[in-house]
Amino acid sequence: MPAPVFAVPALLGAAALAVLAVRRYRSAFLGPVTLAVAAVTLGATGYWVANPDPSGRSASELLLTAELMVLVALVCRWSSPAWAAAVAPVGVAAGGSLIVPITNDPPTWGWEAVVEIAFWSLAGLVGAASGLYLRGLDRRRAAAVTAAQREQRVQLAADLHDYVAHDVSAMVVQAQAARVLLGERAAEEAPELAAVLDRIEADGTRALSSMQRSIRVLREPDTDTAVREPLPGIADIPALVRRYADAGDGHVRLTMAPDVEAEARDEVGNALYRVVLEALTNVRKHAGVGAEVAVDLAAGAHAVTVTVDNTTTRRPPAAWSGNGLGLIGLRERVESFGGTFAAGPTGDGWRVRAQVPR
Repeated sequence: MPAPVFAVPALLGAAALAVLAVRRYRSAFLGPVTLAVAAVTLGATGYWVANPDPSGRSASELLLTAELMVLVALVCRWSSPAWAAAVAPVGVAAGGSLIVPITNDPPTWGWEAVVEIAFWSLAGLVGAASGLYLRGLDRRRAAAVTAAQREQRVQLAADLHDYVAHDVSAMVVQAQAARVLLGERAAEEAPELAAVLDRIEADGTRALSSMQRSIRVLREPDTDTAVREPLPGIADIPALVRRYADAGDGHVRLTMAPDVEAEARDEVGNALYRVVLEALTNVRKHAGVGAEVAVDLAAGAHAVTVTVDNTTTRRPPAAWSGNGLGLIGLRERVESFGGTFAAGPTGDGWRVRAQVPR
């Protein structure tokens, strides 16, 4: 083997490292980057690790064979399907027709060349087959995970339908039955009781509607049957606050900038709605009847901010430590939009604050 050709194994190794480096950032670039590096590699004649001793030929060719196999295997496993299909035959062809001439000085042809070309082509073929096999394993593993996730979603949807929806619908029916038993005359004499029953029925019906939407999404997340009705957003926050106030849980004040709704995307509006909903739910559960609540929404130059402050009429329980699943879920949702979320005690109550880029 001529001395300059000793550079080829080193450069093929560098090409394999380049594949691994590119893999870290974006697998779509594996094919073009690797083909470019391989082209430079096969044409390079530097004097890296040059050794004129002919006894080094077998070791160098063994290293070159291994590196070619690894390089082709990496590309066939991690690049896009189109690039994998292109690189596999190119790797096989390069193994024979390109490497053989440059590893012989002077180039040899005839049966000896045919045998060497077959050997190098086999190395490329083994590399391509290995990469495609591992690619198939990855695809089957991903399909198994997807199937397991779908099974879990279907089971969760069934549980929601069979148990939770059943109990909520029973509550709605009982509220309707109580209103019938109360009668029109009694309702006129006890309007507060009639109003409570109306709110129970309305809240239960709204809960059933939301649950049915969630069940559809869980069952068919990627089909037309999963098309959801518009999710509540900033425009629905006043109605949410009004329902909370009508329930008699406490006094609530809403301050909302005039342009806040126009400045927020739909998904941001839904995230802020959920923040207010969870905050009011926690006030109802932990702050006690008669707590003062202030809900403020403001639109800044780059973000929309919602702040919910409340006083408490009793000592906050241990659950206020912020370890509840509701607050954890809110933090994850807000941060998924690149926002910030904070919840914690104040001097006389509790504050929840979320800021989401608009």
